[in-house]
Amino acid sequence: MNNILTLSKKVGISISEVARRIDMQPHTLRRYTRGDSEPKLELANKIAEIFGCTATEVLGIEAVAGHPLGKIPLYGSASAGLGSDITNMDRAIDHINRPSFLISQANAYAVFVVGESMEPRFRSGEVLFVDPDAPVRKGADVIVQTIEDDELTAIIKTYISSDDHDLKLQQLNPNLELVIPKNKVTCIHSVQGSWYRL
Repeated sequence: MNNILTLSKKVGISISEVARRIDMQPHTLRRYTRGDSEPKLELANKIAEIFGCTATEVLGIEAVAGHPLGKIPLYGSASAGLGSDITNMDRAIDHINRPSFLISQANAYAVFVVGESMEPRFRSGEVLFVDPDAPVRKGADVIVQTIEDDELTAIIKTYISSDDHDLKLQQLNPNLELVIPKNKVTCIHSVQGSWYRL
């Protein structure tokens, strides 16, 4: 969850005043403070300027000081189109600050998006935060890892359904439905949030 309300109290600027400065209705900004939805990066940057902090602090994706789970692994790239892969899932390319909304999820990880097939939902270069232990529901954004000829690959799509034989996914750009044989799928993990890395 974002830190707008916490930062507002810390610096002594009311939510109404923040809303006025960014030309937003106070009741709209309060939706973010309640966690009804999360701000996009553009809005987080505007709020960060007022609070004198970073957008990542506003978004709640700074590491929690002293917390043993302060970092999560970042893997190569999750394909936003069929054919690309996540670089060796056994070895992260980096470790980045754990978002506050995943602070209790020990197995959480992050991946880069490449390609344009999930635009405008996700952009190339965006970082996706993934919780392997979260339930996967219809309409959820998911990372699907598959294996073929000993090669591990992953795609980011929207989950539609699955049965004993196939997994059905939705792609946005172009809009089409994908069917993947279940025997090639190693796991389906739920995307819990995203961040366009500055």
